[in-house]
This record gives sequence, structure tokens and C-alpha cells, in this order.
Amino acid sequence: MNKPVHTIIAQVPCLRVEPIGPSIGTIILYHGWSSTIQDYTFFASTVAGWGYTTVVPELPLHGERGTLDYFNPTVLQQNFWSVVLQGAEDAARIATELTQDGNRVGIMGNSCGGFIASGAWTKQPLISTAVIKNASCAWSKFEELYRAMHGAPPMSEEEMSIFQAHDPLSKIQFEPNRAVLILHGKEDTTIPIQSQRYFMEQHVHIPTDQLQMVEYSGVNHHITLGMLERAKAWFDLHLAQVQ
Repeated sequence: MNKPVHTIIAQVPCLRVEPIGPSIGTIILYHGWSSTIQDYTFFASTVAGWGYTTVVPELPLHGERGTLDYFNPTVLQQNFWSVVLQGAEDAARIATELTQDGNRVGIMGNSCGGFIASGAWTKQPLISTAVIKNASCAWSKFEELYRAMHGAPPMSEEEMSIFQAHDPLSKIQFEPNRAVLILHGKEDTTIPIQSQRYFMEQHVHIPTDQLQMVEYSGVNHHITLGMLERAKAWFDLHLAQVQ
């Protein structure tokens, strides 16, 4: 792959890596909470090695876009969803710009980046496929479980209505030629797997060539080699353009 290049796409700082040969598609790759695009240089280079142009956008309030006390629980609770919602808006605009030359675009994210990827795929039909790792596509259910796990009060009706206005669970549309792969560790203690299982239960009618979930035994909140192998095979099936 070529040397990573810092660039601005749709007013968002990004790291861009081109493959050595002709690109077979473009993957928007989102990092997680507290990371930066620089932390994903090796990961982006790996994905570019699969043959894809790889673009890593910076999350709001991360890297050169700002900073937070990321491991303060109160700061996390106050800022997580605003980062996710703004990140999904960013990704939708980035996809618009990246598809102007006719390229097909996919998206992949882990943890907070996975929430962003699910939100972006839901709102931007130009994104052909998504790989969601260790995150949730059922935002209201996740928030419900998270609050119960941490002894927080349940959502108010106003909060619930805000979540439902953006929740991929109710907004997602599986148009022809669009697909989602969910990858999740069974022992994830950061983003428990239950909300993804709930999402799958609500979409049992979707064909497996458009929606699949793979659970990884003995895996906590981590990306494994098996996840990367599955992700590559999924993108090669649903995104790759024959040159």
C-alpha cells in the first residue's frame, strides 16, 4: 500500500491510504472512543492491503477536532451520543463526496466507531455495505441495558423519542444490493452483545446474504483476526468492483 496521507474530506480531517494496485472500492474506517486517526494508521494500511482505498475520518472531539477526559464516566455519558450522531452525519457527507467519481463505498467501525457506522449506513443509501464490530444497531435497547447495568435511571419519554428518531433498529432499510455484517465478542463487557442479538431478533426476515451476525466465544471488547477475515470476505462479496 502507499504512504498514508492526511487530507480533508467534507470538512472532516481524514487519513487516506491507497492500495498499491487499482482500487476495487472505498472503505470508510471508523476508530473508537479515545483513539485518533493516527492510532489507526496500521489498521488502515492493512485494509488498503486488501485492495481498497481506505479513509479514516476523525471523530468529533477527538484528535485535532478536540479532546475530552475520555475515561471519566460522566464525560462519557454526556458526550457519547453527540459524538455518535455528529460522526454519522460526517460519514454520510464523506460518502457523498467519495462516490462522486462512481466508486462504491462501504463502511466499517469498531465500538463507538461501530455505532457511527450503523447510523451512517442507515441514513446514507450511497453506502453499499457496513461491517459493525463490537457496537450496536439497536441504540434504544443498548441505552436501556447500559443504564440498567450501571444503576442509572431509565430514559424519560423525551429521551426515548430522541433515540427513536435516530435508532437504526427502526430506521434501517435493507434495499437491494445493501448489506450489513455484525461481529461481536460474546464476553464483551463494554458493549454487551445483548442489544445486537435483539436487533437480529427484530430482523429475522432479512435474508442472510444481506444481514449476518457472527459471535466470538471468549472475546471481550476486542478485534480479532477472525473478525478481520470475515470483514474482508464480506467486503469482497458486497463491495469489490472488478477491474
